[in-house]
Amino acid sequence: MKLIRLVFLLLLAAGCKKETDKPNIILILADDLGYNDVSSYRISNFDGHYEKAPTSQTPNIDKLAEQGMRFNDFHCGAAVCSPSRAALITGRNATRVGIYNWIPPNGPMHLRSEEITIAELLKKENYNTGHFGKWHLTSEGMGQPLPNDQGFDYSFFAYNNANPSHHNPENYYRNGEPVGKLEGYACQLVVDEALQWLDKNDANTPFFINVWFNEPHLKVAAPEELTKRHEYNQEYYGAIENMDIAVGRLIDYLEENNLTNNTLVIFTSDNGSQWDHSNDPLRGEKCFNYEGGLREPFIVSWPPKIPKGKVSGFNGSFTDILPTIASITNIPLPSDRIYDGVDISSVFFDGQNELERQNPVFFYRYFHDPICMLREGDWCLLGYDELIPIAESLNEGQLGKIKPWHFMPNHMEYLKTLTPKYFELYNLKEDKEQDVDLSEKYPEIVSKMKNKMMELREEMIIEGGDWYNQ
Repeated sequence: MKLIRLVFLLLLAAGCKKETDKPNIILILADDLGYNDVSSYRISNFDGHYEKAPTSQTPNIDKLAEQGMRFNDFHCGAAVCSPSRAALITGRNATRVGIYNWIPPNGPMHLRSEEITIAELLKKENYNTGHFGKWHLTSEGMGQPLPNDQGFDYSFFAYNNANPSHHNPENYYRNGEPVGKLEGYACQLVVDEALQWLDKNDANTPFFINVWFNEPHLKVAAPEELTKRHEYNQEYYGAIENMDIAVGRLIDYLEENNLTNNTLVIFTSDNGSQWDHSNDPLRGEKCFNYEGGLREPFIVSWPPKIPKGKVSGFNGSFTDILPTIASITNIPLPSDRIYDGVDISSVFFDGQNELERQNPVFFYRYFHDPICMLREGDWCLLGYDELIPIAESLNEGQLGKIKPWHFMPNHMEYLKTLTPKYFELYNLKEDKEQDVDLSEKYPEIVSKMKNKMMELREEMIIEGGDWYNQ
């Protein structure tokens, strides 16, 4: 019997990936997924009833939450794509790194090579690194740094959205070389590539991978067996469910290869959704510095290190991710730059909602009002150039403050001088819907937060620099 057991253990070891001393890390990012689109968030955080509630079901993402921790007050890096991703991967506010809006083709704005990414930090600890999926930190056609120049050993990416849609995309690159037309759906193709890379990874070397889906950003597409289950918004909810299936394949791979207990998995979205009710009960949507554009599903799983089934009310931010990963992997942060995030590993491991943020959460975006948002504790101050009414659906085209839509020299000049003139104050602990403006009741809080907002805006624009006057 002892001999049989020994043979069994040897076979098991041969067929499984070896756990490493440092955790593997998988950072999963959805594209334009709303707070209310994940079924576990919908059940727990919304008690009302309304027409055409989201019907997307996300059992695999929910499984991550069940075996880990779900945050209900976590903010992304910006209300639109490129700046949010820049904040996530650098630990620095997007304005500070000069990513002022989404990055169009053939423009100067990009993630500069001197920025230090999570991948570059982990390379110092001999991690193998890969990026799979949407990138959108480089302007296509300009020869700017690609994932392989930013710390990733391997990359399979689209510069921006999957074209012509999620189905059969034809604009992916592998290590900088165009792949050509592919057959299948973007989320499944991205996971296919990630799993093939993981199979080749040295079992004795920890890995870090980005899995940054194109779903459910427009132009949406999904298999008919998923879309037909929904009465409305069929392609959108189908794309979310297709992405959830892809997440499930990643989870299954970890379990099958004995990697679950040594892999930190993070799931979130780059910003809010543009679809009605997908951000409920939060105000606003993608493009706008309201909670609906900024507060995202955020789930961390690393059993048994992270408590199972916990819900955290800690006010987190994308800028916290790099400092936290650095802490977990015992990598000192570079001392030659300002980090806007804080180490929240104690929240991950102990569920401490009382951790004091040393830095406020701040957003500046010139293209839509409110142009500024500052969060300190439970207080949220919104700063406007022009006030806009509360509405279920906001038309981002009509409410744009400057033309054209693409980042241009006139944008650069405009954002340098645009400052908030009107202010609203909300207590997000009591009013996450941002229904009750308390600015007249608490003028002293408004004054203090306004001063900090103005200081940060000016400081960060100076550091972010002028893309047309280098």
